[in-house]
Amino acid sequence: MPSVSSTSVAVIDYRRRSMVLRWLAPAGTWSAMEEPPALVHGIAWIQPSQPNICLYGQAGRLLLQIGTDQYALAENSPRIKCVPDWLTLGLRRRFIVESSTGGVLFSHAYWPGRTPDFFRWLAAKAEDPDWRMASGRQWSEGVTVAILRAAA
Repeated sequence: MPSVSSTSVAVIDYRRRSMVLRWLAPAGTWSAMEEPPALVHGIAWIQPSQPNICLYGQAGRLLLQIGTDQYALAENSPRIKCVPDWLTLGLRRRFIVESSTGGVLFSHAYWPGRTPDFFRWLAAKAEDPDWRMASGRQWSEGVTVAILRAAA
């Protein structure tokens, strides 16, 4: 079951990687930071029309937050996929977060643009349980903006 942390964390914006945001976990929203900190704890996907998505480390765990729903990314659960949407002959993609029992926790259809694809990046990285564990620990402690930019 999703739980919401009562904290805020510094994260970078996936599309505007020079921009550091304060992710406000209880509301699933963000605010701009005038003076970015030396360390950040995650990366966010900010859109005007869909719920904001943030992936960040807290207390040694990697957390995925979609709007106000928060999911701890354990070794293999929840499963994260990014697949072609066959109704559009593969031109559209679908980002899916599934529980360990196969129930869909979140699904989002989107048109991939020319910019780097956050959803494909996240699905590819999340397949690796070692990456989930290592990123959770490393991002909880904080990483420099340059290191997180290079990883994303």
